[in-house]
Amino acid sequence: MLADILEPIEAELRYVSDLIEGHLTIKAGYLGDFAHLEFSYTDKTVRPALVILSSRIYGLARQKTALLASVFQFIHMASKVHQGISENDSNLARVRKDPRNASQFPVLVGDYLYGKFFTLLCDAGMTGLLQPLAEIICQIHEGSILKKKLDGKSQNSHEFYEAVRKETAELFAGCCTLGARMAGAPDKDQDLLKQFGRSLGMVYGLLEQGIPVKYAAAYLEKALSSLALLPDTPERKLMEKMTDLLSGRLPRRMVI
Repeated sequence: MLADILEPIEAELRYVSDLIEGHLTIKAGYLGDFAHLEFSYTDKTVRPALVILSSRIYGLARQKTALLASVFQFIHMASKVHQGISENDSNLARVRKDPRNASQFPVLVGDYLYGKFFTLLCDAGMTGLLQPLAEIICQIHEGSILKKKLDGKSQNSHEFYEAVRKETAELFAGCCTLGARMAGAPDKDQDLLKQFGRSLGMVYGLLEQGIPVKYAAAYLEKALSSLALLPDTPERKLMEKMTDLLSGRLPRRMVI
């Protein structure tokens, strides 16, 4: 299970989870009552874990790493809330029964979560990361627009793979790159981690869309090849195990 692989960074992941949970209750109530915030264990931990492990390869202090990991998870949560908004909330009975199925509350919740990522960066003195993070957010929403435009067309098309790259893989790449950058990693290693994160994100995104694993094989190979060129540390080995598990190369009992 993924939790077993990530046991060495359990304390940091718990810090991230507690920090995020602490921001989900506002005066109006718990945000999960206004938008769908249900995520699997994997979806709650994989991005923070990539930030933490990429930083720890180069020895960064735990708290600052965990703050950046929380920023990435807030971005992921906000984008998922916005992506899940129905374009037609005319079913009033359904909306009245559960406001999470409407559009107005989820839009506001998604915006709030994006706002939290800005606040965390400012409070931690990491505003230098605003530009690359803003670029990633633009990529995510471009991918969502492209996927909606495709509207169920061929999943073998170049446009479909581009949508997955923008919507999922670029955030993975950012987790690895910015985590390493903040820890002072050499530019060469940052590039390798970007390649690794993007490739792993493609594997994750394709499997998430129900694409057979054989179509993700080339991305898996590229991810592992990039990892092999990084410093041989316990964190790198954990990332290799994560990659094997998420791609189905190891037995797993989890939902992506």
